[in-house]
Amino acid sequence: MNKPLSLYIHIPFCEHICSYCDFPKLQYFSTFSNIYLKRLKEELDSYHINHPLKTIYVGGGTPSALPLDELKTLLEMIKPYSKDVKEYTFEANPESLSLDKIKLLKSFGVNRISLGVESTQEKYLKLMNRHHSFFDVRKVINDLIDEGINNINVDLILGLPNMKISDLKADLDNIITLPIKHISCYSLTVSPHTAFYINGVSPQEDDLMREYYDFVHYYLLDKGFIHYEVSNWAKEGYMSEHNLTYWKNEQYYGVGLGASGYIGNIRYTNTRSINKYNYGDLDRNEEVVDIASLKTYMLMTNLRTILGLDLAKYRTLFNEDLLAIKGKEIAELIGNKLIEINNYKIIPTYHGMMVLDQIILALL
Repeated sequence: MNKPLSLYIHIPFCEHICSYCDFPKLQYFSTFSNIYLKRLKEELDSYHINHPLKTIYVGGGTPSALPLDELKTLLEMIKPYSKDVKEYTFEANPESLSLDKIKLLKSFGVNRISLGVESTQEKYLKLMNRHHSFFDVRKVINDLIDEGINNINVDLILGLPNMKISDLKADLDNIITLPIKHISCYSLTVSPHTAFYINGVSPQEDDLMREYYDFVHYYLLDKGFIHYEVSNWAKEGYMSEHNLTYWKNEQYYGVGLGASGYIGNIRYTNTRSINKYNYGDLDRNEEVVDIASLKTYMLMTNLRTILGLDLAKYRTLFNEDLLAIKGKEIAELIGNKLIEINNYKIIPTYHGMMVLDQIILALL
């Protein structure tokens, strides 16, 4: 059996709770975090990872919310697994990623930072309960570059209340002045139990969201970015190696509160209850991946990126020739400019990425 080559670690603590966030998270308190880091180590040890990994991703929550001593404890915990890792990513907020923390991360081999910027405009930052300014973003990026970490992603949120294309352009104009290698743009979703939901904020209509994505797509294309996945743009050579693990439907370890993993033929998600987790109860939700669901996962993940679905791999896995079985549907999708066939791979076009459900339904 192939072993997972990627490791995701979840740090649920935040300095403050943002209005839109539905990830497993809670306000930082040292009483919780000290126990949490012990439980995290126990879970990590339980996998007996004794082979080299390709990527590590520490997400949240806000990993940079940990104070320096706890951050060091976390990095020491990960150290045995980080040797020879190609891409080692930490998520951070601009206001909590101090120079001391950057130096510490660098000393432990972290070589990629994903910054929660979300917007560069004060009115939207305030609305989302974000506690940084664009000045903070510029400063932290300069500090990262000075310390030798130049593989930087920034997250932006599309479709905030009353957002106009001119607001989106202002955000991108600001971001593009920075030496950024990767940009993730996510459409606002309003989930129950978030402040936005409680305050009656509605997500934007699909047609308007498509306008936002169209604008970002052509704007960033013009600036030399590759639109390689539905929500992700990168400069040449800077696609997220860790996230490609998910999109290639490859296995990975998931450790921490609410973390998901995929090992062997089991997909699992840990409890979202901090009390259960800190008592050592992972209370896992598990799914056995059979052949039918493996096909579905492969189509759903592979067709999100311009790397596409490898038809030779598909035939090896399922003993089926998708071109022969779904020839009529594939011809229609090509005719509608939703996909292309290149090097025996089904590649989604930009328009295809935006209506991915149509492609998947046609091919399932």
